[in-house]
Amino acid sequence: MSDRILRNFAIIFVLGAPGAGKGTLCTSLAQTHNLVHYSVGDSLRSWMRENRDTPFAIKIQYKLDNQGFLTSEELNPFICLAIKHAMSLDPQKSGILVDGFPRSTEQLDSCSSWPFPDELPLSGKSKINAKPDIVISLRVTKRNAKARYLARARDSNDSDEKFERRFAEYEVETVPVENSYRQRGILIDVDANGTKEDNIEEMTRTLGASGLWHKVMVERRGDGPFLV
Repeated sequence: MSDRILRNFAIIFVLGAPGAGKGTLCTSLAQTHNLVHYSVGDSLRSWMRENRDTPFAIKIQYKLDNQGFLTSEELNPFICLAIKHAMSLDPQKSGILVDGFPRSTEQLDSCSSWPFPDELPLSGKSKINAKPDIVISLRVTKRNAKARYLARARDSNDSDEKFERRFAEYEVETVPVENSYRQRGILIDVDANGTKEDNIEEMTRTLGASGLWHKVMVERRGDGPFLV
């Protein structure tokens, strides 16, 4: 350990209902603040295309189509690999936006303490709730979310019925996750009900006014720096 150095690399979770605009706003945020954008959903779809005939890919597809959520045991290896890859891309990167995690209380519980102590060790500050540094919640009405969801229609499964199921899952499972992070004082609410341009402007304004964002992203004082 003696030859390792401390590196401040922000872990930022981004949550929101289906159709909240997470992908669009994360892309903009990544470009503006030198962050890596990792979309859990897009990554899983890409992985499944390359491994479509494996039992695990079939299991994931079934869950995405019918139950919505993977367990932390299934998902955490993807998250760990994404963070490791992001940290190795460019030593100047400020952090990673993990888009769409944690979406359920079970996934939240898996992060009650840092789940990757061996692969991604933190400094002596490693403790309960050492990560994430920030959680961004994109707030959107059901009406606006539904219109966007159906307009983008990634595949034939993106139907009115699937939106209603996913939105209900969001309200039951993800809203309590957001509330938990809000109680911890690390959640930033961003109104995302406008146009793409309006939402980017609102996000910039909201984050610029946040003391937490300034501490982590400007002063680079996130909790639990990594040992690299």
